[in-house]
Amino acid sequence: MGALLTEALDWPQRMPLELRPGNGETLDSVCGGEVRVLQRRRGYRFTLDPVLLAHFAVYEAGAVRGRLMDLGTGCGIIPLILARRLGCGSITGLELQPRLFSLAERNVHLNRCEREVSLVRGDLRCVDRLFQKAGFSYVLCNPPYRAREQGRISTDMEKALARHEISCELQDVARSAAYLLRGRGSFCVVYPASRLSELMAVLHAAKLEPRTARMVHSRAGRPAKLVLMHAVKGAPTGLTVLPPLVIHANDEQAFSREVSAMVE
Repeated sequence: MGALLTEALDWPQRMPLELRPGNGETLDSVCGGEVRVLQRRRGYRFTLDPVLLAHFAVYEAGAVRGRLMDLGTGCGIIPLILARRLGCGSITGLELQPRLFSLAERNVHLNRCEREVSLVRGDLRCVDRLFQKAGFSYVLCNPPYRAREQGRISTDMEKALARHEISCELQDVARSAAYLLRGRGSFCVVYPASRLSELMAVLHAAKLEPRTARMVHSRAGRPAKLVLMHAVKGAPTGLTVLPPLVIHANDEQAFSREVSAMVE
């Protein structure tokens, strides 16, 4: 544990880091250019989902003050949006995969978020070895969506671990969030709408009470694809279902006004 914590504390001083895209990498931007992200062309690349989750956590769960944790931070997209666009500080990103951790490290420096964002390389299933219990007010996660036996698993390991429950399952994520959160702390997650009943059951089992849910639709009139869920540790029962979030407007490609405000 000591070695991992030391690595987390020392990483901002290990310079220089290459902040330009290298071979096989792209430099992309989101949130009107406020957030710039180095990614690999053929590895795992972030989607709209973490953008929606970061905004949901702040505007619906109040994740502005207090310590925040992003489980499985990938390239660091959620902490960067929280810090650069949404004004949050004291954010920790936990990432298992070495190559993604390296990208997250470079992206934090690229966006000059060293004061707001710290990174720890480790397994979310082992948070009890890495962090003090009940040390966070908010935990966010954009977990793998597909069960191990569901669909074709990518031959690219980054994509496989990000998309399928290979290195962790939903129960692992919920248990880790419950360990990290203080009493009445908030857990925010984005998950497939088709697995909503499973999500609710897992949250209940971890004593994370679902408090606010918002269904996400690709277009108005179509079935929901995702659900944004806010659960509170040790809270009484009582779920509020918010009006739906529609991604695309009538135009085939254009985002809705609400989503445009997040990404542009």
